[in-house]
Amino acid sequence: MTTSDKQTALPDAQHASPLQRAIVRPIQILLIGLTALQFVALLVPPWTGPLGDVAAVLLALFIPPAVVRARRTTRVLFALLAAAVAAVTWAVGNPWPIWQGLHNAMLLGAFLCVLQLLRTIAHAGQAIREVRTRLAPLDPRQVEGGFLVGAFGIGSFLSFGAHAVLAPLMQADVHERGRREAALASVRGISFAAFWSPFFVGVAYVTHQMHDVPAGSVILLGLACAVLALAADLAVAGTGPRSLMRIFHGLLPLVPISALIAAVFVAIMWLTGIGAMGAVVVGVPLLSAALLAPMGREKAEPLLKTSLGGIVYGSDELLLVAAANIFAAVLTGLPGFAPTVAPLLVGLPPFPLLLAVIAIMLLAGALGLHPAISASVLLGVFANLPDAVARLSLAEALIIGWSLAVTISPVGVTVMVASQMFHVPYPKLVFSRNLATALLVGAAGAGVLALLDALVR
Repeated sequence: MTTSDKQTALPDAQHASPLQRAIVRPIQILLIGLTALQFVALLVPPWTGPLGDVAAVLLALFIPPAVVRARRTTRVLFALLAAAVAAVTWAVGNPWPIWQGLHNAMLLGAFLCVLQLLRTIAHAGQAIREVRTRLAPLDPRQVEGGFLVGAFGIGSFLSFGAHAVLAPLMQADVHERGRREAALASVRGISFAAFWSPFFVGVAYVTHQMHDVPAGSVILLGLACAVLALAADLAVAGTGPRSLMRIFHGLLPLVPISALIAAVFVAIMWLTGIGAMGAVVVGVPLLSAALLAPMGREKAEPLLKTSLGGIVYGSDELLLVAAANIFAAVLTGLPGFAPTVAPLLVGLPPFPLLLAVIAIMLLAGALGLHPAISASVLLGVFANLPDAVARLSLAEALIIGWSLAVTISPVGVTVMVASQMFHVPYPKLVFSRNLATALLVGAAGAGVLALLDALVR
């Protein structure tokens, strides 16, 4: 991982204290062990129970050092969640949901770790370098559309790492307004990619929790919604066919690697029945081994070491996701919570219900809550409303809400990274046209999903 990549993952890493630096190795060891256990458990289902228990213990051991190393905002959010968990657990007198929450989160830990491996290897590949070369000569009028489509394509498997690929394409003398527009376009492109890509936590989390909904259907529906959102955004920006052709030509080198990645994960899900998140955990190490083998030891070993060393930079998100899962498990286990909330929604048509789901996700994101928190609570509520809305529509509504929420969150990693990579003040990215885009796309998404609900039921 390059210096810029490290900053991409953890913007305040350079300010770490000696204690924070000292606990890096224990965090790495715990997360590597967690990932290895989940990899084996997915391939050998009879071992899932005992290996899952050990993995949950490792995740519990990961939490204290992760809190020490976390950003200040992450520690504040974690402290609030921990206090809420402690209060509800004391009131109920049953600590079992805490253990269940750890079990719910452990696969996500492995998921975030293997994403670091894929991101490092893909970032060092020839395809990414070729894309940089092709996109560099874009006309200034095409820059916004280029960054939007580029972030959508590259972000589909590099997530917010796409910022690190695209930001260097900006000329050094570009004024702040131009950098801001490019950064906002990049954030939107990544957000739309998160509607469908299994490499984003939102898709992986929702398909893992809603295992009764086929992951392939969620991904295809999300891709359709993402393409519609992308097309509408390009139309508003006035990006014409000629500009689109130049942009697509710039992204062509990504097609082979993208097709290979898609084929691997579709094959894993089809052959094994593993969900999207599990397919990523199993598939990325196998795919990475295939990509590293032709490089030879001299090139492959540094990349592997960089990837393993960079695992720690996803610890903030995993800490919040783990806390959110524990909080949701405790809250939904609270006697009377879901049964009390659910009747308030009974009888509502699908469109208001789906709009409420996305609106709640956006509001929670704007308040700085991790989307896993609001998604977990909503899943608990809708468990008491099995026939209120089609499960496929609900799953995609949660994913769209999750994806848009991170673009307006005051603690959103995607926006933080864009701020650093494009050298734009963070508040100018949060309080921006992307806020209106999130509201409009969210409302339109609810309408599309309500139509789908009418068709499938």
